[in-house]
Amino acid sequence: MDIISLIIQYLIQFVYEIYNFINSILGFPWISIIPSEYVMYLAPVSLIIAGYLTNQHYIGRIQIFTNTIALNVLFYYSESNLAYYGTLFLSLFEWYANIGLIMGVIAVISYTANGKRSKTYYRIAWAYNSILVGLIIVIFYAYPYF
Repeated sequence: MDIISLIIQYLIQFVYEIYNFINSILGFPWISIIPSEYVMYLAPVSLIIAGYLTNQHYIGRIQIFTNTIALNVLFYYSESNLAYYGTLFLSLFEWYANIGLIMGVIAVISYTANGKRSKTYYRIAWAYNSILVGLIIVIFYAYPYF
């Protein structure tokens, strides 16, 4: 019995060491590695990436929606930073984002209904492509540091 209890004790200790090792790697939020001032930009950037990939492989209407959501999330968090941006600078981009949100909702409804949009709609929607929206996000983020 002593050998069996010793084997069980070593087995339990071995499993515990494996658990501690795995927990040291996976037991904390990896996002905490990123500096806290960048965390709020993860959602807009991930939406831009999703929009870009959607545009490359699928249909552009979903891209319009994801890009404008990314812009609106960024500007929502930037409301507290009026001292950096100024009201005119921020309000022009908010208009841009709000018009895009309307176009994005129309795009999603059209996409789900298998509807087509006019060429004029797509010409205006070009202003919300992933590269342009990503560039606006980068400029908006970098603006206080200029």
